Amino acid sequence: MENDWLGSSSGLLSANGVDTSLSYICRREYTLECNWKVFCDNYLDGGYHVPYAHRNLASGLDLDTYTSEMFEKVSIQRCASSPTETGSGFDRLGSKAFYAFIYPNFMINRYGPWMDTNLVFPLGPRKCQVVFDYFLNKSFKDDKAFIESSLKDSEDVQKEDIILCEGVQRGLESPAYKTGRYAPALEKPMHHFHCLLHSNLTGQPFNS
Repeated sequence: MENDWLGSSSGLLSANGVDTSLSYICRREYTLECNWKVFCDNYLDGGYHVPYAHRNLASGLDLDTYTSEMFEKVSIQRCASSPTETGSGFDRLGSKAFYAFIYPNFMINRYGPWMDTNLVFPLGPRKCQVVFDYFLNKSFKDDKAFIESSLKDSEDVQKEDIILCEGVQRGLESPAYKTGRYAPALEKPMHHFHCLLHSNLTGQPFNS
């Protein structure tokens, strides 16, 4: 069943710590005034919004190492942490960040001792709900200060993404909006998502 769902990416996810060894910590839910696909696009943009929208997160990542890889219905984005983050006392990100998008609406984020999953549900043409579930290495599960600080950092990122996504939704509804080209070096995961969606909606064969 796992291989049917994750395809040939299953081994890579397992090798990067996506497994059942972590302890469940909590759930957070967000309602956004945007289409669910806008949230997915924001997740899949190859990280190019991170240095502009997420200054605190960007300071802990070496964005020059950002890579994307496509599988059957999964895309994986990876990035090493910066020396500043890995050398600090508060090491939420660890040595790398690993982001997996499983078509059509499920995301897995693995970084340091943490993993969180994001499941996005459409609530209408311009509204969606995102459910975040947080998991942590068992050796940290009783460290309340670390958990609180980490969850606050995550909350800050989600608030920044909400502003972005809702702004994009307003832009899409503007009469001045016109479609543009993909950025080939950055938007491969987004293009992969759009090709899968087009195939599902039209019944035409998948063409990435």
